[in-house]
Amino acid sequence: MLCPQSAQPNLNLTQLGNLKFNLPALSYQKKIAAILSSYDDLIENNRRRIELLEKMAEELYREWFVRMRFPGHKKVKIVKGVPEGWRMEKLDKAFQYTGGGTPSKEVNRYWEGGEVNWFTPSDITGADGIYLERSGEQCTEEGFNSSSAKMFPAYSVMLTSRATIGAIGINLTPACTNQGFITCIPNEQYPLPYLYHWIKLAKPHFELLAVGATFAELTKGTFKRIEILTPPELIVTEFVQIVSPLFQAIENHLRANKKLTETRDMLLPRLISGKLSVEHLDIQFPPSMEEFAS
Repeated sequence: MLCPQSAQPNLNLTQLGNLKFNLPALSYQKKIAAILSSYDDLIENNRRRIELLEKMAEELYREWFVRMRFPGHKKVKIVKGVPEGWRMEKLDKAFQYTGGGTPSKEVNRYWEGGEVNWFTPSDITGADGIYLERSGEQCTEEGFNSSSAKMFPAYSVMLTSRATIGAIGINLTPACTNQGFITCIPNEQYPLPYLYHWIKLAKPHFELLAVGATFAELTKGTFKRIEILTPPELIVTEFVQIVSPLFQAIENHLRANKKLTETRDMLLPRLISGKLSVEHLDIQFPPSMEEFAS
């Protein structure tokens, strides 16, 4: 019952203390907690695996292309800071990249029922991992066509270029972005694993080059003049052959976590409400709950 003394309806502490609700037996509660904790443990284990896989891939990139201890490096001379046969290439000649745009938010039909993935920087900074399957908002085809947004293929590298500089994500479907991105499209010379790590480790350089009075921005004009280290194709191919299975494993773990999270969240209200009974189930308590099992 709402407090009658207040002009603004509210619920005071006394009223809260008088509320009654059904509370299942402690053993029943433990079974529910055990089921949900099992999902949480699987999700956390996958996160740890992802972190390890990412570190392994990055360390190999650093070893070969930062410390220059690539296969056969002892037989290669260094000429002007670059191994002989390697070169520095300006980005406007290295690979394709594109910016973004925003369909008018005032036109509802540009957004209602939309299925075109349209990423914003918050999608990247709030993501659980490097791969993104779906954006927070989707626009319609009409909305996309009305804007300056550009569609790019799956497995491109989305680089935030405004305010937050250097956050990166990889889209799993064809997508577009708002104006806060420079999206880089891998090719044979700069395949995804190589391009991703180069962009990731270049973040401090991007931040130094960003300018702007209202907010920092890495412009496409500045971006195109940056140079990328370009090893011989044979070395890049060997690197990709080693690292690609790690990238695939990361993607698989992220997809698994998405399904685990969805299943856990679907089970939670059914378990709490009693629609899905656990009373007669023989529950194996996960390691994280062993101290509460008795």
